Amino acid sequence: MKLVKQAGTLALASSLLLTAAPAVWANEVSVGSKAISLPVMPGGDAKTLDAKITKEQALERAKAYITLPEGYTFQSISLNAYYGINGRNFPTWNINYVKKVKDQNYGYMNVAINGMDGSLTSYSMNDNDPDRKPSYPPKVDFKAAKDVASAFIAKVNPDKQKELIYNDSEEKAFRTPLNGNYQYNIRYDRAVDGVPFAINGISVSVNGEGQVTSYNFNWMDNVTFQQNVTPVTKEKAAQLFRDKADLSLVYQIPYGAKGKKLPIISYMMNAFSLNAVTGDVWQAVPQTEESKPLTDKPLAERPTATLNLTKDEAVKKVSSVFNLSSNYKLQEASYNEGTNPETEETNSSWNLSWNTVSENDPTGKLGSGSAWAGVNSKTGEITNFNSYVPYGPDTAKEIEGKISLEEAVAKSIDFVKKQIPAYTDQLVLSKQSAKDYPEEQLKHMRNWDIRFNRVIDGVAAGYEAVSIGIDRVTGQIVNYQFGLSDMTYPSQKPEVLALDTAKDLWLSQFDIQLNYVLENGGYNGVIPIEKYNVMVAAGEIPPTAVPTNANEKVEAKLVYSLIPKFNREAFLLDAQTGKWRNSQTGEAMSLDKVTVSDIDSHWAKNELQLMVDYQALDVKDGKVNPDQLIKRGELVKMLVIAMNGGNGGIYYGAERKASFVDVGSASPYFAYVENAVDRGLLEVGSEFNPEATLDREEVAKLIVKALGYQNLAKFDGVFNNRFSDAAEIKQVGVAAIVVGLNIMSLDGGKFAPKQEVSKAQAASAFYRFLQKRAELQDSPRYYY
Repeated sequence: MKLVKQAGTLALASSLLLTAAPAVWANEVSVGSKAISLPVMPGGDAKTLDAKITKEQALERAKAYITLPEGYTFQSISLNAYYGINGRNFPTWNINYVKKVKDQNYGYMNVAINGMDGSLTSYSMNDNDPDRKPSYPPKVDFKAAKDVASAFIAKVNPDKQKELIYNDSEEKAFRTPLNGNYQYNIRYDRAVDGVPFAINGISVSVNGEGQVTSYNFNWMDNVTFQQNVTPVTKEKAAQLFRDKADLSLVYQIPYGAKGKKLPIISYMMNAFSLNAVTGDVWQAVPQTEESKPLTDKPLAERPTATLNLTKDEAVKKVSSVFNLSSNYKLQEASYNEGTNPETEETNSSWNLSWNTVSENDPTGKLGSGSAWAGVNSKTGEITNFNSYVPYGPDTAKEIEGKISLEEAVAKSIDFVKKQIPAYTDQLVLSKQSAKDYPEEQLKHMRNWDIRFNRVIDGVAAGYEAVSIGIDRVTGQIVNYQFGLSDMTYPSQKPEVLALDTAKDLWLSQFDIQLNYVLENGGYNGVIPIEKYNVMVAAGEIPPTAVPTNANEKVEAKLVYSLIPKFNREAFLLDAQTGKWRNSQTGEAMSLDKVTVSDIDSHWAKNELQLMVDYQALDVKDGKVNPDQLIKRGELVKMLVIAMNGGNGGIYYGAERKASFVDVGSASPYFAYVENAVDRGLLEVGSEFNPEATLDREEVAKLIVKALGYQNLAKFDGVFNNRFSDAAEIKQVGVAAIVVGLNIMSLDGGKFAPKQEVSKAQAASAFYRFLQKRAELQDSPRYYY
């Protein structure tokens, strides 16, 4: 068997990735053994789509590609028009199988066969049989899963195998799983002369048992590849990336942080690529933001939260500001009130909605036109407004705009100054130009969308903004969103790292990769022209020239892209300290795989490394100190992360009252201790003593609770009393369970309940806990 060619990191930046368009499903059809035709979908290139593969042939192909697992039986087959990545529709046979046990469905499979050539387009399986218990650790590791995926591709698509190159981005981000129900996602990109073209390729998922659970094949037939050009060297590209990198300062809020949320000033780098031949920024986006706020100083003080508007006052305010005519009839009004858990301030608002009335609809319930709004009842600020009036029965009619972009901008600025004068010194216009809108797009674009970003002393305040929609025909404000929070930001920019230092830090987190891409992210030749026009008009994709014939060739160009080395949790660069922080929690983090210097020859190396990988054990000065006694706070953190599938970002806000007086919200163990309380692992008391050590019986009790056997453990008489030191054990049932399950061991027949536990012993016990949990716990039952 010829293995798929492997290469280095080939993952493209997210801005360049494009997945295949979804299938457009036709109704299930009843067909015989002859070839049949389907109607052409928009963008097709013929009056009919002829399926050359018959139903019987499709079923035979499915059996050849996929080994039907025991218990699965045929359920249905349908012929569908597939909306393909190559810009054309082609018929696809979708074959469904189901696993039934006593009239209940415990699994399903879908096999999609190309109706033209009989190839396997996609395959997926979901086995929810409650009797199936994935083993832990998984039977196959990542390397073995790759071999399984490669063998599967060689079986179902050998002709394309020589054109594939391994994409190792998933493997680089991989951490040993903490449960056996794991899916390895293996990706192979299409490659031309060793250069990847990542919007084409094959994806295969393999579970921990070594079974292929999904397969997806995307390939464009109408693409050519830029040839006979000489890219700049990678060294030159590295220098160009540094020269052209665009960094900006942004306040980010770690909403998952413990206690009060404080904004972190961070350096953000916008993702970009380079034309590999010229070295220019690939499809550069013009600067769209003014450099100055609307005013140097606020035009007024911020309103005090003392109004307590009534419903009628809120209705009157919205009607006056947005000139709602008497045709608008109020339909609903609701009042909402709540307390901010951090500031303990009371927030309240009115939510209002109107429909228009007419002679044919005096109640307004038919909804020929509508509006809805939100009003802060304390301050009187309108927080949002939206209105809709249909243009008439001919919705496909081209729009004749009477309001220019300049007029819309002027009206928006005037509106902001009048309605929210207290913020004008922090609002920066996101500048646009009418020439950026192609004539074809303007024919279908109803509103001008004007945006003002919140910027405080040159630093963007998160993603806060005020946006206004101006009707291009009537000039009316039809949309308004007040997206400014009451977060306390610094009034002046704090001292930050030098820009060059920040650039170096950011660029160190990327590899530079030569690859093929299509213009505008790959939309050329991928989307039928009708759908493309709709998407452009809605602002979903940028305008570009699209082939109107699916057979028209499109060219992929060579670009250099920045490929992230770290591909797990979202992170930010602290602009003051230069540290990487978790975007959700604000906690300092390492982007590289954590390595320690003092476990290489240790008997519990693998177990310790697993806990280190998930940051369940702290590393100081490159050491974990495995034989050091573990503290109560450390052990609870380790257990909670293990039970939580490796996710350490557990959050409890300021509204959470501490369960123990010595583990308050400022403690690094607060979230883990509170989570352990919620899970029933700890009982609320006066003190937790997070810095104290634990003995073996205490660890055993926590593990038994984590397994859910704490009530069973109370029946000491059920268990064999085979411990030579049983008299020293407070609860023999607990010791019997952990020893009987081989989670903890005996030494010379003794359980040694008072012996204190080291980090290595705890890591080893938790690893075996994960193994036994996989075997013992019942799988959830799904009915569908």
